[in-house]
Amino acid sequence: MIFTIFIFRAEDVGVPTLEEVVKFACDNDVILLFDVKGGGYCSLVVKTITDLLRKYPHFIRQFAVISFFPDILLQVRRFHPRVITGFTRRHDDFRDKLTAPFPYSFRFLLDRIFDLLMFYVIVPALRINMLEVRWTDVCESYLTDVAPLPVLTWTVNDPVRKSYFKKLGCGVMTDTLL
Repeated sequence: MIFTIFIFRAEDVGVPTLEEVVKFACDNDVILLFDVKGGGYCSLVVKTITDLLRKYPHFIRQFAVISFFPDILLQVRRFHPRVITGFTRRHDDFRDKLTAPFPYSFRFLLDRIFDLLMFYVIVPALRINMLEVRWTDVCESYLTDVAPLPVLTWTVNDPVRKSYFKKLGCGVMTDTLL
C-alpha cells in the first residue's frame, strides 16, 4: 500500500490573507462574521478588527463581531459605536457545566436567570444588535415571545432545517451552500 502525503504552504495554494478577504467583501457586498471564541488571543483579534476598520472605514457596513464573551463585544463597540455585535448564547450552559451535587432543576433555573440577565441587562447595556443561538434552542415561540432581537442560528447544514428557520425569519449560519 502506498500513501501520499501532500504538504502545502499557504503561499503555494493561494489561501487569502484576512486583508484580502476584507477587500473581497468590500468589493462584492459580502458580509463577514467574526466569531471570537475566547482564549488568550482575544485582544489580538480585537486589535486586528479595529486596525481593519481604520484602514477600510466603509467595511463597518459589512461585518459583525459575535462572541460568548460580552467584554469582547464591549471592546469592539468602544472603538466604534456602529459596529454590529451579536451575543452568542447556548441555553444549557449551566446544565452542561455544573454537575453533582447540584440538581438538574437548579441548573435549569440558573439558565433561565441568565436568559433574563441577557435580555434585560447585557443586551441593552452593550447595545447588542443580534443574538446567535444554537439551532436546537430556537423555535417559533422563542423568536416571537422571548428574543428581543434578530436571531442567527448555528450551525444548520440540513436543507430542511435551513428552510424552516428561513420561514421563521431567522438567520442561518451553515457549513454548506445547499
